[in-house]
Amino acid sequence: MCGIVGVVNAEGVTEDDVWKMINSIKYRGVDEQGVEALGRAVLGHARLAVVDPENGMQPMSSTDGKVWVVFNGEIFNFIELREQLKAKGYKFKSRCDTEVLVHLWCEKGEKMLDDLVGMFAFFIWDQRTETGMLARDRQGIKPCFYAPYEGGMAFASEMKAILALPKFERKVNESALGNVFTFNYCPPPETCFEGIQHLPPGTFIRYGSGQFSEPVRYWSWPLDGPRVDATQEDLERALDEAIKLQMRFDVDGGLFLSGGVDSSVIATRLVPQWNRPQLDAIGLRIDDKGFSEYDYAERVAAGLDINLSALDIRPADIPEIAKQVVKHAEQPHGDFSFFLFFMLSRKAHEMGKIVMFTGDGPDEVMLGFRHNEQFFSEMTRANFPMRSYFDLISYSTEKDRQRMMSPSFFPHTQGALETFMSIIEPYGDLEPMEQVAAYELTSLMPGNNSVKGDRMGACWSIEGRAPFLDHRVSELFARLPVTSKFYQGVGKHFLKQAAVSYFDRDFVFRPKTMPTLPIGEWIKGPLYTWARDILALPDGGRFDRNELHVMLDEHRSGLHNHTKQLRTMLMTKLWLQEFFPEQA
Repeated sequence: MCGIVGVVNAEGVTEDDVWKMINSIKYRGVDEQGVEALGRAVLGHARLAVVDPENGMQPMSSTDGKVWVVFNGEIFNFIELREQLKAKGYKFKSRCDTEVLVHLWCEKGEKMLDDLVGMFAFFIWDQRTETGMLARDRQGIKPCFYAPYEGGMAFASEMKAILALPKFERKVNESALGNVFTFNYCPPPETCFEGIQHLPPGTFIRYGSGQFSEPVRYWSWPLDGPRVDATQEDLERALDEAIKLQMRFDVDGGLFLSGGVDSSVIATRLVPQWNRPQLDAIGLRIDDKGFSEYDYAERVAAGLDINLSALDIRPADIPEIAKQVVKHAEQPHGDFSFFLFFMLSRKAHEMGKIVMFTGDGPDEVMLGFRHNEQFFSEMTRANFPMRSYFDLISYSTEKDRQRMMSPSFFPHTQGALETFMSIIEPYGDLEPMEQVAAYELTSLMPGNNSVKGDRMGACWSIEGRAPFLDHRVSELFARLPVTSKFYQGVGKHFLKQAAVSYFDRDFVFRPKTMPTLPIGEWIKGPLYTWARDILALPDGGRFDRNELHVMLDEHRSGLHNHTKQLRTMLMTKLWLQEFFPEQA
């Protein structure tokens, strides 16, 4: 977990400007910060020391000082790569993974990306040729944003670093904001800040001769190739290898143990490799049993001799941390599980942890969400299945949006279906359930689900590690036949069948509990006044305040369930207040 920033080929950019970028995300790397002016490139880095704390200062150069890198993430196979490079004559001055990148660039150039096992975003600058490369990991676990700036390009781990540049004009991307009210997040590569884009997962941007390329793809999800019949042994081998590599860290670590199947399976494979004192885990405990699986987490922890600590979340916690959650999420959404990740990371920080293992990953690649089950039941009856899926996942109808929005903003909400179709268009030859997986992997995961762990962890200097997101594990899942992913209305079927060897069938095949908060009930009671006050905040004339209050009261009375619409509106109002206070 670190923060990277930089400006390339821009006029008049100073080291002070880049220091402003770094200081805006300093929490991503509290151990060390550095800035280097390197001709056409000015690079900055905030380091959280996870491997080789004494020798990993960045920006880092090759031995001759000609190739420089700023890097966020982990290259899990760095030891193997370092030995290969040593055999070719390269000299190392550290034992950290960062130094591998500069030498690998010298050896292979852009082809180096094929060799990396890890989660990463980095920029390589080659002073010998005045060329560079901005790259992001295959699945978008680590964030990376870029924007045109003063004739060149700015990039950063978080958007607020780009917003910190003195001549960057901060404006709302109105159409992207409009999409939030359908998707509950902003589908990448667009962001809700005009001019700033996500670097898509599995891509890089090259710089040379004063020009930047469009994102170049070096990896894609294997969704349309031949299928494989994997076994439980195949999965265990892949997971064990992923965990073996991800155990490479020099700080204290632990596990987020929800009690769900995914984190429970990780626990069974992690404990045998845990080469430290007893494994500490944190589980979420909410009074509403429909939103908490803590009882199951206790069962897993007891069976594996894991030291489990409970995180209790109550309605009063939400107003206390809402501003921080919005600030670090950076974009509006209606996903209150951001609050869970924030508080889990805070708890881990209080316990002295830096690295926390998670069970993230299988839901997207193996159709594990509850709405997938609903879509499966409706799919055979739909004339246009993917339009049916779009309607299912939409957080508001056109009627809802027309009611909530001002006449000037409502048109900006009308492009969501077109956005959705553009996401799934490359996968149009696949069967509907596989198109669903494609959407959830290429848009939902990098646009929302991966954001939670990274941003809510980063503000507490917590680095998440997800063995299921090792690309070799997730590729194995992706190549399974659809019936192995989704069988007789049950998602993640292959993983659940494997889990039966560790846990009883009732544990494995119980109805899925969503990792979020009962916010719909809370805003009827203890959070009603808080919600009403937020809905009254100025918003630049985009929304109808009176109608919002009527909807809140309809929800409170039980006349209508407006949970989805109100969740998104609450977080959007707070986002506008945080990033566009001048509109207040």
